Amino acid sequence: MMKEDRRKYKRVAVDFPVVFKISRRSVLGKAVNACNEGMMVESNLPLETAVKILKTLAKKRDHKLDVRFTHNKKPYRPEAEIRHFHLDLFGNGMCRSVAGFFMPTIR
Repeated sequence: MMKEDRRKYKRVAVDFPVVFKISRRSVLGKAVNACNEGMMVESNLPLETAVKILKTLAKKRDHKLDVRFTHNKKPYRPEAEIRHFHLDLFGNGMCRSVAGFFMPTIR
């Protein structure tokens, strides 16, 4: 893949809380960067919860999400789908999840 094809937009650092729901599991995280296509959200989760989320995502492609956040005192509930999800294991039963959302309607 050519370097120009990987990203159309420059990502900017952000820091605000985001809640997203995958199936029946609500996850509180922190947005760490954003661009015109969406954002990346980091969360600290128990390993058991993270594994259940991975199993849910494995069953269905283009999983639609219920995402809620407030930025500059304005609430948002954009339509979103998860594009990226990975885990960093800490070894004490906890992990850090990083979820990438595609949100075509952020305004």
